Amino acid sequence: MIMKGNGVLEVKLAKQKLKDKETPEEKRVRRLAKKLKKEEKRRMNALPEVVSYTNLNNPFNDTSLTETFVWKKKLESEGKTQLSKKEIEKMNHEKVLKNYEEMERLKRDRDARQALKEDMEMISRDKDRQTSDFRHTEEEFHLNQAKLRSQIRIKEGRSKPIDLLARYIGFEDPKNEFEEFELENPLTYLSKCSMEDFEDLQEDIKVYQRIEGKKNNEYWNDILIIIGSELKKLKDRRRAGMEETVHSSVQDEVLKIFKGKSYEELVNLERSIESRINNAGRGVDVAYWESLLESLHPFMAKARIKEKHSRMLQLKLKRIREEQMREMAKHEQESGLGSSLSTAKKAPIVKKVEKMEVDESPKLKSTVELNEEDEKLLEMSRSKLPFSVEDFEKIEDDKEKEEKWASLNEHQLEAFAIEMYNLGQYSPTYGDGSNTMPGIEVIPEEEDVLRFEKARLANRKAGFKPMNPREEAMLQIAKQGMSGEEISFSDEQDIGEQTLLWSDKYRPQKPKYFNRVHTGFDWNKYNQTHYDVENPPPKIVQGYRFNIFYPDLLDPTKTPRFVLTECDEPDFAIIRFIAGPPYEDIAFKIVNKEWEIFAKHGYKCQFANGVFQLWFFFKRYRYRR
Repeated sequence: MIMKGNGVLEVKLAKQKLKDKETPEEKRVRRLAKKLKKEEKRRMNALPEVVSYTNLNNPFNDTSLTETFVWKKKLESEGKTQLSKKEIEKMNHEKVLKNYEEMERLKRDRDARQALKEDMEMISRDKDRQTSDFRHTEEEFHLNQAKLRSQIRIKEGRSKPIDLLARYIGFEDPKNEFEEFELENPLTYLSKCSMEDFEDLQEDIKVYQRIEGKKNNEYWNDILIIIGSELKKLKDRRRAGMEETVHSSVQDEVLKIFKGKSYEELVNLERSIESRINNAGRGVDVAYWESLLESLHPFMAKARIKEKHSRMLQLKLKRIREEQMREMAKHEQESGLGSSLSTAKKAPIVKKVEKMEVDESPKLKSTVELNEEDEKLLEMSRSKLPFSVEDFEKIEDDKEKEEKWASLNEHQLEAFAIEMYNLGQYSPTYGDGSNTMPGIEVIPEEEDVLRFEKARLANRKAGFKPMNPREEAMLQIAKQGMSGEEISFSDEQDIGEQTLLWSDKYRPQKPKYFNRVHTGFDWNKYNQTHYDVENPPPKIVQGYRFNIFYPDLLDPTKTPRFVLTECDEPDFAIIRFIAGPPYEDIAFKIVNKEWEIFAKHGYKCQFANGVFQLWFFFKRYRYRR
């Protein structure tokens, strides 16, 4: 025991000596290390190991965080005043550890809920994407069904305006499913629509817009603007006694302002009208300018449609040219470049062809220079020819000539052709005008060209060629049943220069026709009162019978059709007949009245035996006082 006490004393003395020898800086470091060690020990007793807070490093700025807090009032209420300090520290330590575990569990639950929420959002996005794909597929299905219905109606000859308009705009799509058709201005499809047709067409266009989305939206909007304008005109005509927005006399002046202007000019006019309305002062008739602006929009829509139609025609022309180029390339591949005379060496037979010269004996001096191998083969072929060129020319029977020509093989044909070329058999010899036979007139080249141009001009002015026997038979069919009250009718209208896409393949020609106009007296109550048989009333036009001849129509399965358009004079209209290649369109000026469209009243529209017949009579209105 004495030895142990001496050892402890020696340790203390050694520590004291070290303390006495240390500098103030070493003393400060030693005390700081002792303090940190003490705090670490206290922290280990107060907080669990998972908590990394200290008195000097905690987010609460609490310098006594690791010290055990003794809540005396609570201990008294719980009857734990007899607990020692160590027991209280142990109890607090367990409580902190339990709270920390609870906090970690809550954190894990929160992370799980967040992950579940993200998964649900991802599933919802996938579901929305799938639903969107289904919706797009459904819209595409409805669009395809609408196109299919249009194709069926067009094929069966009961097409609606929406079918023709959809087929027209579908021409831009390379995957167009419609059959080949002739492009026409879409406005022609609206020329014969009634008010009910326009209303149905509006609903059909809205269906197409809903299915197609933003595709072709500008085109459909322009058509809707034009339809709205036409509907307004028809409703104004039906509303008798109601005043229009613009007086009829002013309306004509408005139409003259807008008619014939380009789209850019109409846009500038729209801007000027809008600026006038926005800056309207006192005394300015704003209602007039607003109605004028409303009347301008249909003209702008028609101008946009016209520009689009020109682009469509250019697109079709481009496709036709591309198709022709493909056909030419395919034909060249199938036909090949021809075989050469020498199979061992594919060198050209003709190296040089001298220019033709006329000498005193007017014979053709032209030679063909060959390489050595080809000359040898040519000499061998000449030696094996069964007959000479002179003997061949002496044969008068054409069949015998064909048999002789067919008996030659490939090399003999080439040798024989070169012999004929060298002898001048391919080109006529030049002659002298003084050596011509008596009675034969020699015409200079310049005079011949002038005569040809005059004949061409006269042929253009004449318009029609003499009828062939087939057309004569058609004319006899058209003349059947012609009464004394019917006279021939040929009031043909000039429709300007026609741009036909097939004119590069087929020469356009104007169809022949035999038309009749039916005239007579209208013995209504008024005429019966004011006229009699000796003093009859003036004759009026009661109907027309058009007979247009298309004997050489390229596609006789497609029935020719007619289109009615407005004329400058309100009492007349223009009827235009359209057939297809190789015939141009032809138009006539007729009286603008309502037709009888029933067969019992004489209406007839058919295409048979190359004759398109359109017979109709006008409705008769009874006079009542």
